[in-house]
Amino acid sequence: MFFFTLLLGSAVIALGIFAIRHPDSWWFKRIGDDSEPSEGWMGYIKFAGKITIGLGAMIIIFGAQYLTG
Repeated sequence: MFFFTLLLGSAVIALGIFAIRHPDSWWFKRIGDDSEPSEGWMGYIKFAGKITIGLGAMIIIFGAQYLTG
C-alpha cells in the first residue's frame, strides 16, 4: 500500500513542480480562454504549485503509516 501512496505523492509533487516551472502551459488555462495569461494569474498558478507540492509530501508522509505494523 505504501508503494501506491509513494507513486501518487510523487505524481502530485511532479505536477506542482511543473506548475511552478511552466505556469503559462495550456494545462492551466481556463476552458475557452485563448488570451495570454496575466501576471496575476501566473503568480496564482505558481502559488498553487507550491501548495500542491506540500500536499504531495503529506500524501507520502501519511502513507508511511503502512510501513509500521
